[in-house]
Amino acid sequence: METNNNWLIFDGRITPADQPVVPVVSRGLMYGDGVFETLRTYHGKTFLLEDHIARLHSGMHILGMAAEPDLEIEVLRDQLWKLLEKQQLIHKDAIIRLQVWRDGQRGYHPKDDNSTHYSITASACPDDFSPPKLTIVDQRRIPSQSMPSSTKFTNGINYILAAQQAADKGGDDALMQTIDGFISETTIANIFWIKGDVIFTPDEECDLIPGITRKIILDIIEESNRWKCREGKYSLDHVLDADAVWICNSVREVLAVETIEDEKFDIDHSAIEELQNRYTAFREANTKFLKS
Repeated sequence: METNNNWLIFDGRITPADQPVVPVVSRGLMYGDGVFETLRTYHGKTFLLEDHIARLHSGMHILGMAAEPDLEIEVLRDQLWKLLEKQQLIHKDAIIRLQVWRDGQRGYHPKDDNSTHYSITASACPDDFSPPKLTIVDQRRIPSQSMPSSTKFTNGINYILAAQQAADKGGDDALMQTIDGFISETTIANIFWIKGDVIFTPDEECDLIPGITRKIILDIIEESNRWKCREGKYSLDHVLDADAVWICNSVREVLAVETIEDEKFDIDHSAIEELQNRYTAFREANTKFLKS
């Protein structure tokens, strides 16, 4: 009996996951020369897949990677369906990771003729996620002037070091700050918080990845007329004084934060519940079957 996580797609072909496909001299392995996207499928449906692929293409353009016909939306939809079917995940929620990298030898400057490769993996998505405990870490977010924040690059050492420090302190994720001490994001998600009837979130000048889910939440808040929303540069004291805090990304959607260090927050706050409900309604109205 075939089990989940035994297969992946490499350059368009379904391949056993336990067979090596990337040479040691790959620039993706040596330098993290690549981009990726993580998204969720819902029983064979996708949500804003076009936005994820557009961001992937944007990252490839920044790195000077050649466009690949296999990475066009209709081709990818067909490949995702085949992989989910092979992984027995058509009738479940799944987490998809699409990874693109570049071949080449040693040296930071890539050659014009370096080949581009890609892989797609699919794994079962948990039924639910526990409210995380965030930890303040010494590691700071890389400024956007040093590494553009508009896309997800494979080189994640900045996040890895932050996540390690958070785990060493007993946390589930790191609350990252800019080098100037303003709240930025966590290693995996954007962050929001509420005080009274005002919702706050860091603006894009805080070196955060402007997430696809983040934009949906901002649109929901604006359309609701229930809360005021403020994007800006906020210190650690500002978020620690919040009534409730939540994170958001494409896999966890809208998820309440339990604590930041020793500060506890209301994980059942009415604003979080309403945003979760509105997000779910928007998502259900906009999912698309991978296969018609």
